[in-house]
Amino acid sequence: MSEVLHPEETITSCLLIRHGHTRATEEGLLYTDPEAPLTKKGQAQAEALSKWLPGQKPDLLISSPSLRVRSTAAIIASVLELEPIIIADLNEWHVGQWEGRTYLDIKKSEPELYHRWSADPINNAPPGGESIAQMCLRVKGILESIISRFAGKRIALVTHAGIIRAAIVEALSIPVENFWRLSVPVGSVSRLDYSVSFTTLHYMSFRAETLKAV
Repeated sequence: MSEVLHPEETITSCLLIRHGHTRATEEGLLYTDPEAPLTKKGQAQAEALSKWLPGQKPDLLISSPSLRVRSTAAIIASVLELEPIIIADLNEWHVGQWEGRTYLDIKKSEPELYHRWSADPINNAPPGGESIAQMCLRVKGILESIISRFAGKRIALVTHAGIIRAAIVEALSIPVENFWRLSVPVGSVSRLDYSVSFTTLHYMSFRAETLKAV
């Protein structure tokens, strides 16, 4: 009897979608703000995604509770005819007292605080917020739960840049110190396929809005 080199395993595909453009994104603000709305550009990005996603044949649609994410998911849902499943733990990095500020503003107005944080921006948390390391643990736990619950499905998961970075860092065993080196633009899609043995990154930061047909 010969041993099968690559035995068949259940594959769970996650299409990790960052919400569309917002004014705060354009201004470079740190924000968890659950009520930040999409701009017209953000709505157009969501519409482009809604035209591209049916070809990927997702079985279900998951969203964080934030308005910008729910709005993106709603546009997608209208085409896919899927009811979004809202999961609170998919919300963005909690920045605490740095809400609505830029790194430059913090550096200028509170240089000592900024210096302490930037000495280890992975393990140090903004005042009243969570560290990147803490967020990565949060994301690991919720993704394990989602994959277990929907094993074998193709999932369209609409969320935030920080959540997607954390998912990719964890999936590929990338040192978490490289978290900030991953670019996840608004309106982009990254695909991870999960099996029992390992996770595969098929593509990252694809933007449907760039397709000529859209």
